[in-house]
Amino acid sequence: MELSSGFYGRSNPHMLSTSGGKAMGKLIEATHEPAGVEINMKPVLDIVEDIFERATPAAPGAIKQVDASEPDERALHYSSLEQMMDVLSATINRISCEITYRLSIGEDAHSTTLAVAQIVKGYSWDAKIVLALAAFAMTYGEFLLVVQLYATNPLAKDVALLKQLPEILTRADLLKPKFDTLANLINAMAVVAKCTVEFKGLPSKYIRPEDPEMSSANADIPSAVYWTIRSTVICSSQIMGLINMGHEFLSSTTDAWELSSLTHNINSIYNDLVEKLNRCRQRINERKDIEAFETLVRLFDAVHIDNMKILKALIYAKDDQPPLWDGTTKQR
Repeated sequence: MELSSGFYGRSNPHMLSTSGGKAMGKLIEATHEPAGVEINMKPVLDIVEDIFERATPAAPGAIKQVDASEPDERALHYSSLEQMMDVLSATINRISCEITYRLSIGEDAHSTTLAVAQIVKGYSWDAKIVLALAAFAMTYGEFLLVVQLYATNPLAKDVALLKQLPEILTRADLLKPKFDTLANLINAMAVVAKCTVEFKGLPSKYIRPEDPEMSSANADIPSAVYWTIRSTVICSSQIMGLINMGHEFLSSTTDAWELSSLTHNINSIYNDLVEKLNRCRQRINERKDIEAFETLVRLFDAVHIDNMKILKALIYAKDDQPPLWDGTTKQR
């Protein structure tokens, strides 16, 4: 299949600028039609991060060793995740198919990004990013399974043959730099996604949308959504380009520049968001301190039969655990 230059969705330099980035955010914001259903996306993001971590190959054909004795911190999420996936899997698959189809017909990255935005228009901002990342994680994970196993697994070898990959996978000198650059962008997208999920998890009791810190972040998040979805489109085009164009694609330097530019842009977005997230946390802590002080004032002004309420207020109990430790019984 012959691929046009539009397949790679190269970025207009103006779009990568601050003004261009905000304009793209406005386009995404125009598609936002929240359905009012709140979904905790952290378990899904945990699995996506796990895929990215385990899929990254040390070298073509090398099997990444995983310590089976190490407890899996994400195992606790699996039961709840299975129930969530009953709702989300259709959307994730639709995003993946939409990206694959549009790239295969030469659709540019911007149009494809807006098409994905339409698919996720009913979801919250953090869900939009995580769902797009999950769709790419499937493509990336499936491809890297073949990369890692083709030398030792007959099934992977047959799949690699159908995809015309065996000759390419023997060229570690060309494949590794390409995937190193790709991994940098993937890591940048993952931390932006994590940041937006953390924004969603901030306690509304202590931080409000009209607070300057939160208002500023909410104004920037649509731009983060646009550029993260666009980056998943570009990353998907890299995988498809490798499959369809082989050595011609591996030797391309233009695409390395594209990935590096997007990585720089995504990192800039993350740095800005995490600064605002830290300011939100600072505001939350300040309000918690004020609340604790006012609680103490009320307690000291009231008449008590015993002093237990005052002692409990004075001695901070984290996560509702008893704050004092009995050394003889080894219990709280």
